[in-house]
Amino acid sequence: MINSQALSLSRIRWKDWVILAAAYFGLCALWLALQPAEGDWRLVVSDLITLPPSLLAIATAFSLSRGTPRLDSRQQRAWAFLGAAVLAWLVGDLVWTFYEVVLHIEAPILSLADPAYLAGYGLAAIALLAYPAMPRERFSRVRIYLDLTIASGAITTLALVALIRPIIVTASASPAETFGAAVYPTADLALLLLLLIIFLTSEPRGLRSGFGFVVAGLALFLVTDVAYGYLTLQGNYHTGSPIDLGWQGGDSLIALGALYQRDHAAHPAPANDLLHRLRVGQRIQSLLPWAATIGLGWYTLLNWQMTGRADHLAMGVLVLLGLALAAREGAAAGEAELRQYAHLVNSAADPAFICDADGRLRLVNPALLAATGYAREDDLLGRSAVLLLAPGSPVIAHRGGDGRLARGERLSGQASGWSGEVIMVRRDGSEFPAYLSLRPVQGEAGSRQMLAGTAHDLSEQKRQQAVLHSACDEAAAAHRQLETLNAQLEQKVEEKTSSLSEALARLAEQNQALQTLDQLKSEFVALVSHELRAPLTNVVGGIELLLHRPTHMATDARETLVLVQAEIQRLTQFIETILDVSALDAGRLPLLATPVAAGHIAQIIRDRFSMASAAERLRLDLPEGLPPFLADERALTSAAFHLVDNALKYAPEGEVKIEGRAEAGRVYLSISDHGAGIPPELREFVFEKFRRLDSRDSKIVYGHGLGLYVTRRLLKAMGGDICVEEPPGGGARFTLWLPAAEGEDE
Repeated sequence: MINSQALSLSRIRWKDWVILAAAYFGLCALWLALQPAEGDWRLVVSDLITLPPSLLAIATAFSLSRGTPRLDSRQQRAWAFLGAAVLAWLVGDLVWTFYEVVLHIEAPILSLADPAYLAGYGLAAIALLAYPAMPRERFSRVRIYLDLTIASGAITTLALVALIRPIIVTASASPAETFGAAVYPTADLALLLLLLIIFLTSEPRGLRSGFGFVVAGLALFLVTDVAYGYLTLQGNYHTGSPIDLGWQGGDSLIALGALYQRDHAAHPAPANDLLHRLRVGQRIQSLLPWAATIGLGWYTLLNWQMTGRADHLAMGVLVLLGLALAAREGAAAGEAELRQYAHLVNSAADPAFICDADGRLRLVNPALLAATGYAREDDLLGRSAVLLLAPGSPVIAHRGGDGRLARGERLSGQASGWSGEVIMVRRDGSEFPAYLSLRPVQGEAGSRQMLAGTAHDLSEQKRQQAVLHSACDEAAAAHRQLETLNAQLEQKVEEKTSSLSEALARLAEQNQALQTLDQLKSEFVALVSHELRAPLTNVVGGIELLLHRPTHMATDARETLVLVQAEIQRLTQFIETILDVSALDAGRLPLLATPVAAGHIAQIIRDRFSMASAAERLRLDLPEGLPPFLADERALTSAAFHLVDNALKYAPEGEVKIEGRAEAGRVYLSISDHGAGIPPELREFVFEKFRRLDSRDSKIVYGHGLGLYVTRRLLKAMGGDICVEEPPGGGARFTLWLPAAEGEDE
């Protein structure tokens, strides 16, 4: 149950707590205004009105000290001490309440509650001292000290003459009463001055979100404690007066500061808000000394006008503060110029430092920290510059075993400077090459000379140099290897050239021999063909005479003569094919292009196959008006004969169809069959010499693989060509084309 309640309270944002605190403050003020001064309830409620805000401040501060995300250990410790301070003040309030509610007596000025109150102030001071803050720039120390002096002097003097001195000079008070009445305003003033020191010596972006609420709460404590002390010494204070609202408001502001810090730790402000906060904080830091001095002057003049006499203490302090302001403006002008030089050094990409005559580092730039691996300037400042250099560096005259310069030793270059390559050492012990330049810096007369050093990291140059040297070595090795290979190649080229020359000579001899053999082969084939054609012609003529005699001849004898006649005609056609191949290869085949009708060629083919048993399978489909071919009649007849002969041989069943068509100045003649067809991957190979689909020794269909070869050669010689495809229904379709004879009809 407790954890669930705490969780529900933690979900309330700090802005909602502001509304609740304002409502609570209004209810308390209304209670004090409406209840009679002598009522017992007024006394009890007046003593306990600070209890809720105090408990809230304690609970929130201690919750921040228990591992809150985005809060470091120093922040958590500071909030823990501040929560303990509020707890001590709450204990003092309870002791005070014990006096009035239980003992029914008015608590004296010095009572048992005072040790708890004073302990609370001590814990609050520890909390402020433990508060983490980012120091301001080192070169602005003079102006910071002047700002501290001016602001704290003006605020202290103003608090003294306006608040504390009226309490001290009260005539009717005893020393103990005066001490008791003045100690708390003085403690409040001390805490405020401590906060002022923290604010002026810290970067505004390093101050956390709840800082302003704590300042406002302590300021309200100061005003309330001054009023309480003054009224107490006058005998006019009683519990339940409106002054009690001041303590309640101070506790509420501290509680709101803790709540604000809690919410902003869980939800950090965006970068734009942080930049705005930085600018506002810097502006307040710059104007605070002037505002404090003007406030003191305004009070001094107003008091002089009202009382008719000048306050010599305030006037003297104002004169001193005026001189300090003049000095501050001079320091600010010098700081502006120094800031430009510092920005130039800090923004430099190369490491830079300044060391004294003993080699102790006094200034370092961020580039040096990044190059050497150190996180903060304090890790290097005051230490020997020798720590940044490897043993044996030429810039070090002597080096002790602990890495420090011994008595009397100095870095080289104290008099005239030094430049050269060194090996620098990082924090983790790794090394890198750098070019270091040391130049003496002469200060005021009589001051010790210092050295300004700048270094340039040579790691990339050394790496590139090593790569270049390696590349040069590799190039030299490759050059030597190339020379060796070149020599070997020249030797091999000589050997190969000699071998090729001999081989070329042998090939020339073999080529000459082959040409001679080819010529002899062609002459032999032509001679044999010519010698065979004449007897075959005589035999064909004799058979035709026998077949056409009117004398009766036995049927068997006639069929035998017809068969012999067909085979002799096939042999004659084969001989003509061989002669055509020889003539084509020798380039001596005469071709005379004349108009040749497709029907005429078809009729010649039909007559040649009239004696064959398959002649009745031929089907002609030649359209009327088909233009004639422009071709050699004998060559075209030979081509068509080979196509029809192949169709009849390789498609033993089904019709062989001869079709014609004209298109785009060409005449096409197609011979289609319904045989086994030709696979697509072999359709171009069938036009090669001696190429057959079935090349086995024992085959049903006899042939030599010359018909389609001769056909394509003849067609190309006449300006045409041939192709093969698969017609609908299967088989093969050979389509030849030749130019059409213009102006001729069939």
